[in-house]
Amino acid sequence: MINRLKSKPTSIEAINAAILESASTDLAHAFTLPAAAYTSEDYFEYEKETIFQQEWLCLAHVSQIPKPGDYLSLDVIGEPVMVVRGKDHQIRVMSRVCPHRAMDIMPTGFGYDERGRVKGFMCPYHSWTFDLGGQLKGAPEMHKTCDFNRKDFGLVTFRSEIWEGFVFMTFNDEADAIATQLADLHPLVAPWQMGEMDVVTELEWDLDINWKNMIENWMEPYHHMGIHVKSLQPLMPAKGCWTDEYHPHYTRAHLPYRQSLVDAMQAAEEKGEHFGSFPPIPGIPEAYKTEWTVHVGYPAYLMLTGPNCALWYRLLPISAEKIHLVTTILVNKDAQAHPDFEQHLAAETQILKDFHTEDIEVCTAVQRGLNSVAFQHGRMSHLEAPVFQIQRYLASRIRATGHAPAVLPLANCQEARQEAHQEARQEATV
Repeated sequence: MINRLKSKPTSIEAINAAILESASTDLAHAFTLPAAAYTSEDYFEYEKETIFQQEWLCLAHVSQIPKPGDYLSLDVIGEPVMVVRGKDHQIRVMSRVCPHRAMDIMPTGFGYDERGRVKGFMCPYHSWTFDLGGQLKGAPEMHKTCDFNRKDFGLVTFRSEIWEGFVFMTFNDEADAIATQLADLHPLVAPWQMGEMDVVTELEWDLDINWKNMIENWMEPYHHMGIHVKSLQPLMPAKGCWTDEYHPHYTRAHLPYRQSLVDAMQAAEEKGEHFGSFPPIPGIPEAYKTEWTVHVGYPAYLMLTGPNCALWYRLLPISAEKIHLVTTILVNKDAQAHPDFEQHLAAETQILKDFHTEDIEVCTAVQRGLNSVAFQHGRMSHLEAPVFQIQRYLASRIRATGHAPAVLPLANCQEARQEAHQEARQEATV
C-alpha cells in the first residue's frame, strides 16, 4: 500500500513553463494549471509581484462612499489602504500607514470600524492628525525637530481611477489607464449605467481557497449541470452558454435563459408586468434582456450584468489559499423606488446567497483536492473556455514581466507539469 504524502510545490519556473505550454495551444489540447499554482506560497508571492502590484484592482463602488468623510478600510495584498471621499468630493485611495512610526492609523483592534464617516484621521500611537485628503494637520511636540515640515509627511496616495462607477487602484504608476485597458468593454456594459446604481446588498466571506480557483468557478458555466443542477441549470442550461473571443484585459461569457423562461418573461411583458424581482433596466440591448453576462477584468474584477440588476464581487487575495470576498447586488434608482423593493431585495439576496454558497462549498472541496498527491492537472471542456482564457492572461503576464523560463523549453514542459507528482511519489512510503 502506498502512503501518499502531500505533494511538494513545484518551482516557480516549472509552474510558469506548464502555463506557457498549455496557453500556447488551443482549448481542445490544453491542460488545467498545475496544482501548485493554487497552493504554493512561493508562487503566490510571485503573483503579488508580477500581477497584483502591476495591475488595476477594484476596491469599491462610488455608492459605498457617497458623502465627504465616508471611507472603506481594506487590506490589499498585505498593504493597509483606505478609500476616502474628501471634502472636495474626490475619491482617493490612501495608505493607512502613519509616516511618523509606521502605525496603522485605522487599526480594527483599536475600535476603528472598517467603514464609516469621519472628519479626519488620527493616528492612535502619537496622535498625529490628517485631513480627508491625507495632509498632515497636527503633530504634537514636533516643534523642536529640525527642518520638520508637515507638508512632507502626508499619507501616501496611491494612483486610482473610477470606471463605470467602480473605484480602481494600482501600485504601478506606469500602467495604462483603466479606461484604456477596458475601452472595448465599455460600450458593452455602458447601457447599464452602473455608475448611477447603488450597492444594496453586501455579503462577506473569508474563504480557504486560491483566488484563481474562485475566478475560474465564477466564469465557467460547465458546473451549472453539476453543483448548480437545481439552482442555475434549470434557468441557464450549461449547454447553451458561450464565451466571447479572447481579449487581453478581460473575459466575457454569456449565460442565456432557458427558452421556457424567455417565453414566461415575454408573456409577462405583454400583460404590462415584469418577470422577476426588480423591474427591467431600460435601454439595455434586446439580446441582454434574456441572459446573464459574466465578466472578469484581469486580474480580479468580477462583475455580472443581468436584465434587472448587476452583481460585483470584491476579491482580495490574502495568501495562496485564502481570500476575502464581498459579493454585492447593484440596482438603479427605479428599482429602489418600487413599493415592494425591500421584499424583492430580500428575495434576490437569498438567491445570491444560495447559489454562491454552492460555489463556496465546491471551491473549498476543490482546494483540498489541489493539495492531494493524486492530482497533477486536468483537461477542459469546451464549456470551460473562460478558464482557458484566464490561463492565456496568466501566460501574458509571465512573458510581460520577463519570467518566461530560460532553462525549460516549451517542448519539455510535460515534465514540468509532472514534477510535483513525481517528487511526491519519490517520498511516498510503501
